[in-house]
Amino acid sequence: RTILAMAKNLKLDVIAEGVETAEQMSFLRENGCRGIQGHLVSRPLPYNELMDFLEETRQKAAP
Repeated sequence: RTILAMAKNLKLDVIAEGVETAEQMSFLRENGCRGIQGHLVSRPLPYNELMDFLEETRQKAAP
């Protein structure tokens, strides 16, 4: 919480690494963290699989 509060006061964005559970993601969101990476989102991917993953994600997010 302290790091997130400090970043907010400094008007900095925070990206949390190593997020593996929905509980961790909820905690981070509730405390102002808007960026996450980790196995909850995706395992590490080779480049071509990453491009496919990003395209699928973009299509799901489109209105």
